[in-house]
Amino acid sequence: MTLFATGVKRPYYVREISRHVNERLNAVRRELEILRKIGMLTTYNERHRKYYVVNPVFPLLTELTSIMQKSGPGIEDILFKDIGRLGDIRFAALSGFFTDTKDAPTDLLIVGTADEARLTAFVKKLEKQLQREITYTPMTESEYRYRRNFNDLFLRQIFTHPFKELINKLGPDLQPAVNAPKQSASILKSA
Repeated sequence: MTLFATGVKRPYYVREISRHVNERLNAVRRELEILRKIGMLTTYNERHRKYYVVNPVFPLLTELTSIMQKSGPGIEDILFKDIGRLGDIRFAALSGFFTDTKDAPTDLLIVGTADEARLTAFVKKLEKQLQREITYTPMTESEYRYRRNFNDLFLRQIFTHPFKELINKLGPDLQPAVNAPKQSASILKSA
C-alpha cells in the first residue's frame, strides 16, 4: 500500500513490486488482489505482463496517502535511484505522467548541470522500462533562478499541481513556490 500511496504514480508489474517491497511473489499477488477488489488499484495487461496502477478516483486515496506519508518515508522508485549520477543535479521532480497531471508541461524537471549523454541514456532507459515516451526538461540553476524570480508560467504549471521531488539541494531562496495540494515528500534523500 505504501508503494502505491507514496511512490511514483506509475504502473507497476508484480515482480517489480516484489523487488520494491522485498516480499515474495505470492504474498505480493495476494495483497494486490485485495487492493484491486476494494477499488484502490486497477489493472491492465500489456506485453505478457499484468500492470497495477492506482485508481485516481478511489474515495480513500487522499486519506491513505496522508497516513502513509506520516507513517514514515515512502518507497524509493528504483527507476530513479541513479538520477544523482547524471551530473551536479540540484533539483529533480516528477510531474505529468508520474503524478497523473494531464496538463503538466513536462514529466521530469532537472535543475543543475547534467551530462547530456548520460541524461539522454537515462531517459531512454526510463522510456524502455515504462514503454512510453517521457518528456523531460533540463535547466541550469541560473535559468531556474531567473524563471522562478519572474514567476514563470512553465514552473507555475508544475508547482501548482502535485509533483514529487526526487532530489532537492536548492537553497531556501530557490525552493519551489508551492501551491499544490497533496504534494508528497521527497523519495530520495537530499544531500
